Amino acid sequence: MAITKDFNNFGYIEHKFSENELAPIKLEIEELKNNFNLGTSFNSKLVGNIEKEYALIKSKDYISNLMMPLVLEYEAKYGYLKSLDFLDKDVPIKLHEPWVNFQKKHEFNPAHNHKGVYSFVLWIDIPYSNEEEKQNISSKYSVFNIPGNFQFIYNDALGRTKVLCIPADKTYNNTAILFPAQLTHAVYPFYTSDDYRISVAGNFILQP
Repeated sequence: MAITKDFNNFGYIEHKFSENELAPIKLEIEELKNNFNLGTSFNSKLVGNIEKEYALIKSKDYISNLMMPLVLEYEAKYGYLKSLDFLDKDVPIKLHEPWVNFQKKHEFNPAHNHKGVYSFVLWIDIPYSNEEEKQNISSKYSVFNIPGNFQFIYNDALGRTKVLCIPADKTYNNTAILFPAQLTHAVYPFYTSDDYRISVAGNFILQP
């Protein structure tokens, strides 16, 4: 009998938080939403075609403590840091500068990657359902019907471009994903809601 072997590769971790766990983050987000003039714009540091992107300052340390267990879980499963060939000793990891996106209808994030070693996205409030989006006239007849999706883009063992779509809609509220920062990803526009699609993101970097 033949023995099959897979090529080693990296994935992502997904975790759903409770309302209580996210309360301090949502408090800062609500303060910004009530008065965007209070916020520190983050647009100049991001590729997003999104008008309202702001640094999260008050809840930074809380976000770091909340997400660090996912970093440790990822490392235990995939050994990503150990695979980096420029490290000759253990280097502490810290959260750099988290931010919040208030994404409106038709806005999007083009394909990009991040600096650092790990990145995360935390969906706070997605105001649409995947099924409603897929019925939108601009999408419903497409063979690749993915409005509002989060997408990973990567190469397979033959060098062919592959994609993995996460149909992030209201069922993903309070859910985070964590992945290697160099993994290319994109966010497609949505069309069926006039409310904000609110997400938090950030990067963990090496701090010698």
